[in-house]
Amino acid sequence: MAEYMEKASKNLEASQQLQKFWYDQKAALVEFQPGPKVWVLEPVAPRALQDRWSGPYPVLERKSQATYLVDLGTSRSPKRVIHVNRLKLFHDTADVNLLMVTDEDQEAESEPLPDLLSSDPKDGSVDGVIYSDTLSSQQQSDCRKVLQQFAELFSLTPGQTHLCTHP
Repeated sequence: MAEYMEKASKNLEASQQLQKFWYDQKAALVEFQPGPKVWVLEPVAPRALQDRWSGPYPVLERKSQATYLVDLGTSRSPKRVIHVNRLKLFHDTADVNLLMVTDEDQEAESEPLPDLLSSDPKDGSVDGVIYSDTLSSQQQSDCRKVLQQFAELFSLTPGQTHLCTHP
């Protein structure tokens, strides 16, 4: 009986090694450094409409060429070794204040709004726009491209539109 158990154990190990070999062959060449956060693909979503990507979770260390130790922060399995095919880098978005609402009776307690127009603007041109220092150079470049692409829609003279209203 022990002979059959040993043979079954060896066959199981050989089968697992073969499955690992083929799984690792399809692995993307992605490397994560310890520290950044990643999304983790759950193989089976617990509920029908639940997202299959969970996280983000921090990468703790690289275990092998294709596996990483990830801190899931759960009490059941706080740290788990996960294959690179189930990981995706988390890109943090910067907090952006797109709208500021004030009460007419309340005195504004914030900084004065920046002058977004240059001192010598060309009427009807988007060349006089000054970009905030909080924007990265890539974001400034993207804004500049959009403004130039749709220059006919922008004017340096304030006006009104009838195309949309606020209830």
